Amino acid sequence: MEQPSKRALRKFGVSVGLAFLALGAVSRWRGHELPPRILWTLGVLLVVPGLLAPAMLAPVQRAWMAFAEVLGAFNTRVILGLLFYVVFTPVGFVMRLFHDPMTRSLRDAQRSQWVRRKVEPVDRARYEQQF
Repeated sequence: MEQPSKRALRKFGVSVGLAFLALGAVSRWRGHELPPRILWTLGVLLVVPGLLAPAMLAPVQRAWMAFAEVLGAFNTRVILGLLFYVVFTPVGFVMRLFHDPMTRSLRDAQRSQWVRRKVEPVDRARYEQQF
């Protein structure tokens, strides 16, 4: 693994440190005593070296990124799996009980699922800025 540049370490220290400082401020605003002090300490310990000596943050950044990789693996496997099986699957079953969103059934003795559309002249503006 290559060593991150001083600019990348500075950006890491300042951005993560400011995030800790902001979280500490929110925690203090909510009336907590100890958590804001811990968050502010972590914020200062990241911002000051990030501005003065970013090379000192290399081991911290490596540990932070290793933690982020573990957290990302957890998110993709567990949280998204739960979301799929607890939300999307039951919603799909309920939708199929009451309505076929793709109108795939051959009701009324239809020979095809083809949907006839009215032939209209092509308007080029319709295809610009679709989103």
